[in-house]
Amino acid sequence: MINITSARPPGYRYARRNALPLVRRLSVVPNGRNAILLAFQWVVMAAACAVAIRADHVAVYLLAGLVIGTRIQCLAVMMHEACHGLLFSNRRINDLIGDLFVAYPLALSIHLYRVAHMVHHRHTNTPQDYDYRVQRKDPDQHFPKSGRGMLRLFLRSLFGLNYYRVARAARVWSPLANFHNPGRFGYNFPLSLRIRYVVWAVVVYGLILWSPWRWQVLGLFLIPQYLWANIFNRIRAMAEHNGVADTRELNGTRTVIPTLLDRLLIGPINVSYHLEHHLFPSVPGHNLRRLHGELMRDPAYAADAHVTRGYWGVIRELMGKR
Repeated sequence: MINITSARPPGYRYARRNALPLVRRLSVVPNGRNAILLAFQWVVMAAACAVAIRADHVAVYLLAGLVIGTRIQCLAVMMHEACHGLLFSNRRINDLIGDLFVAYPLALSIHLYRVAHMVHHRHTNTPQDYDYRVQRKDPDQHFPKSGRGMLRLFLRSLFGLNYYRVARAARVWSPLANFHNPGRFGYNFPLSLRIRYVVWAVVVYGLILWSPWRWQVLGLFLIPQYLWANIFNRIRAMAEHNGVADTRELNGTRTVIPTLLDRLLIGPINVSYHLEHHLFPSVPGHNLRRLHGELMRDPAYAADAHVTRGYWGVIRELMGKR
């Protein structure tokens, strides 16, 4: 189990001992469920793509792009699950399937993402935390913002004017940006993994380019990925640690109780229960909601935990309205 190792004041950490029996019960990786869930994402994306190409109408393309975008967000969350070894209980299968069907289609690598993300868990909200350093350097993630400032942020995100900041931050997780093996975070990106990505890219993109529907397929997959990363995934990311007090572990990470629309567009697979994930990263996503409910029975936990209702509630908090 991953703990914060950075120097913290006395009383900062949450005492986990009483919750450990519950956490052990909830930490079983659901292999069959995750296999079906992953297959479902690709079936839906393939069906949406086929319908759009068959109809060949702008409105249908737009609708298909919306559907595919929601599934891309699910893939991004499943990559996070695979990073923690929670996609499949067998580590080799977890990493192989996680790369081939989750991370590579997003131009990322499970292995590269894992080394950076583990540092984030050990040093949350400190200068050693890569995510924290990105937030400090990125003016888009400086809060609170006025209503006009927040509107300006979302308009710039909608039209891609700040996408380069997302891409620049994500380069440390990308095989393409690490092909020369710079050894970030002390990790030696193996040559075998670099070669595996090249083989995957040649086969997959080669088949797409050989297809008579090459531009439709690429557009339907890449354009929604660009939009979701820059708008909806941005909202999810800024909700996790921005605008929190961080005077103790329970208010250093935010849990969001999502609406149905939130789960569809921003926080699928219970990824919005981020405080519980940081406290007990061995618990798979499908059990985080149950873990949250059990922990909230503890009055001390309920009093100190930073819990927000909906991502619109997060936006209001980041405008200084809590």
